[in-house]
Formats: sequence, C-alpha cells, structure tokens
Amino acid sequence: MSTKTEHVKKVNAVVCAYFAHTGYLTREEAKDLCGLDESHFEEAYAKAGNIFSKIGAEPDKGVSKLFDHLAKEVDDYMKHISGYGIA
Repeated sequence: MSTKTEHVKKVNAVVCAYFAHTGYLTREEAKDLCGLDESHFEEAYAKAGNIFSKIGAEPDKGVSKLFDHLAKEVDDYMKHISGYGIA
C-alpha cells in the first residue's frame, strides 16, 4: 500500500469500525469496506472503540460529538496526508 493511500484508508477504517461498534455493520463488513490488513484494522477498531465509549457517555450530543472525537483519533493520519491535519 502506498503511503498516499495508506493514511486515507486508515481514516476510512476508523469510520467503518465505528459503525461496527454501533452494530450497524459487522466487524468483517467494516474490515472489508476499508481494505486494510488485520493488524491495521485492529488499530482502527481500537480507535473507533475510544470514540464509541466517549459517545456512549454523551448520547445527547449527536453527530457533532462523533466528528469531534473522530477528529482527535485520526489527527495523526491526517497530518501524514496534508502536513496540517486537514486534507
């Protein structure tokens, strides 16, 4: 996997894995969608678990909190994509 696509796939994997934590997708469906190997997907799954546990503590905060927590979890990947943390 090239470095250019690797970090984008990792960001996508965190989003897919989040939906596995919610039960909307199975873990295998999420893994298939993002196209990462098991070790990289496991890293993303752990990050998604961090997000899910924080959202679970704040269920009334909705999608804005999801994106706040997602941004924190994928910040390192985004810095590799753009150097600034944004694409």
